[in-house]
Amino acid sequence: MIAHRIVTNLAVCLALTVVIEAAAAFICGVRTRRGQFTVLLANIITNPLMNSILTAVSFLISPAAYYYFLVPLEIAVVLAEGLIYKKTLRIKMNPFLLSLILNVCSYFIGTLILKLLKF
Repeated sequence: MIAHRIVTNLAVCLALTVVIEAAAAFICGVRTRRGQFTVLLANIITNPLMNSILTAVSFLISPAAYYYFLVPLEIAVVLAEGLIYKKTLRIKMNPFLLSLILNVCSYFIGTLILKLLKF
């Protein structure tokens, strides 16, 4: 039962992140199919890994430890996605700034949505 809850949580977090970051990327000028696909793939690579680590930390160390790991992992995600965008996207915006904007949007909007849904 707990495994089902974890997988559901990871799937919901990934889905929210993909939708929010795709919309934010579009607003930031990433409007091609290739660009949007790159944002999708970057999130498929980073989001489940980060959320799996945070879930493991919560279970294995303590729920409070989640917050000690959150910021360093988010920084790592911003850097990793920024590198992906730098190598693959042809945009005028700094790819690391784009990554930061997308991740800030997905974190705060996603957290708000999850709280409203009481998920």
